[in-house]
Amino acid sequence: MRFFSKKMDAVAKKTYIWEARGETLVFPHAEGLSLEASCRCGQCFRWRPGAGGCWQGIVQGRAVTAKTEGGQLFLALARPEEGEFWGDYFDLGRDYRALEARMAADARLRPALPAGHGIHIFHQEPFETLISFIISANNNIPRIQGIIERLCARWGEKIGPDAYAFPAPQALASRRESELREIGAGYRAPFILGSARRILEGFDLEHLRQATLEETRRALRTLPGVGPKVADCVALFGLGHMEAFPMDVWMKRAMRQLFFQGAAAPTEKELRHALSELGTEAGIIQQYIFHYARKNAGDGKGVTPI
Repeated sequence: MRFFSKKMDAVAKKTYIWEARGETLVFPHAEGLSLEASCRCGQCFRWRPGAGGCWQGIVQGRAVTAKTEGGQLFLALARPEEGEFWGDYFDLGRDYRALEARMAADARLRPALPAGHGIHIFHQEPFETLISFIISANNNIPRIQGIIERLCARWGEKIGPDAYAFPAPQALASRRESELREIGAGYRAPFILGSARRILEGFDLEHLRQATLEETRRALRTLPGVGPKVADCVALFGLGHMEAFPMDVWMKRAMRQLFFQGAAAPTEKELRHALSELGTEAGIIQQYIFHYARKNAGDGKGVTPI
C-alpha cells in the first residue's frame, strides 16, 4: 500500500510518499540522503552503524533499523501508520538537491559541499535535544553518546533488548546530582536536573516552534546550562528553526576561511551579515560547514564544535 503526504512548508516545496511492506516502510524517493553523513554529523547521538550499511537508532521510543539503497530509504520495524512521522523526521519533504545546487553556485560555499554531501537535518524531540546538547558542552561525540546511553538505561523506559527510550522530564527531575555524576555528566549534572525541572514546572518547548528565532533563543537561554550555541542547536535540531546557526570557535574559523578568505577575524556585525545572506536554510548549510571544519581540523575526534 502506498501513502502520500501533502505536508509542505514555504522552504521545502516538496512532497513525499511511502509504502508499507510488512514491517518495513519504504520511501522510494530518498535520493541523495546519506545516513552515514547525517548520523555522524553531530546533530544526533542515538544512531549506531550496523551490518550491511544499516543504521540502528532509537527515536522517540521507537527502535528501528534504517538503510538506503538505490535512492530509497528502508525502515525495518517501523509501523505503516508512522510513515508521516518518519518522513518528517528525516526531512524528506525538503529538496536538498536544489539546496546543494545553490551551494555549488556560491564560490564561498562550494568548498564545503563535498564534506557534507547527503546530510539531512533530523527533526528531533525537543526535550531529548535540549538535554543532549547540554551534555555536549565541552565534550566529544563518543563521550556524549556514552553518557546519553547510560542516562537512558537508568531512567528511560525499556522498549526492547538493550534498548531504552530517552527519559521523560519527570524521570530526570527527581534525580540527585550525585546520580548524574555517576554516569559521567560531571559539572553538567545540575544543568540537566535544573532544565528537566523547569520543563516539568511548565516551560513550554513546543510553543517555541511558533516563536521567532530570537524569541526562541532568549527563552532557551533562561534554562540552566543553555548558552548561545546550545540554544541554537535546540532551535535547529529540536524546534525546526532552520535558520538557526550554532556558532563557536570552530565555526568562526571556518567562516573566516570561506567567507573572508582567511583574513583577520570578522566582527560580529560582519558575521551576522554573512549569515543573513544564507537565508532561511542557514542551519542546514551550517552542517556542511561543520563537516568542512572537522575535515580540515584533522581526525575530528576532539571537542565537538556542535
